Amino acid sequence: MKRWWTLGRWALQADFRHRAQSVQFILFTAVATYLVYSVAPSPSPTVWLALLWVVVLFSAMQAAFRAFHEPESLWAYLNQLASPAAILGVKSLQVAVHTLLTAAAALLLFGLFFGMPESAQSIEAVLKVTVALMLGSLTFAATMSFTSALASRAGSNPTLMATLSLPLLLPAVLVARRASSLAVANQDWAELAIPLFGEVVMMGLPLALGSVLMPYLWKQ
Repeated sequence: MKRWWTLGRWALQADFRHRAQSVQFILFTAVATYLVYSVAPSPSPTVWLALLWVVVLFSAMQAAFRAFHEPESLWAYLNQLASPAAILGVKSLQVAVHTLLTAAAALLLFGLFFGMPESAQSIEAVLKVTVALMLGSLTFAATMSFTSALASRAGSNPTLMATLSLPLLLPAVLVARRASSLAVANQDWAELAIPLFGEVVMMGLPLALGSVLMPYLWKQ
């Protein structure tokens, strides 16, 4: 627990030193939302969801690449400080926080620019959309953290990270799209339960794989 606290404090201090990069995530979301609005000011609910997920996905990819793009000397120091599984956990949490903030900002901006879809304007429907979006964002963050950790051992190549992400991202995107589509349609919680549980499973899968593989891949 002490090592987790030390790593968490180190990650928080690193974010504070590079706080301008954190602002860039929100700026990216605002610019992307405005560009989408200028092209399609009145999208259908399906297009509205698709554009929202695109913004969140690219934000998670950017956050994961930056979190794991560290010098080799720093990785050597972190490996002496804590286990690879602990490093992956703290780094994944760091990516998750950035992705959640960006997803919340994207949902707020989409609501301001486009308005919520007609079927999702009640408070309960907005809550369902928010839950589906947040769980999906955590799923993307976990997946991109795992693949970025793998790519970090091969020179932090962003192309390699994107290639490795495809097998895990495809089912994650399908589950997240299903959950958010039902949420936008304001379906009952009973209908949403299975897709939401699927998002949780897809979030845990890369973290479980990472806890098994990282001790071997990050061995100095």
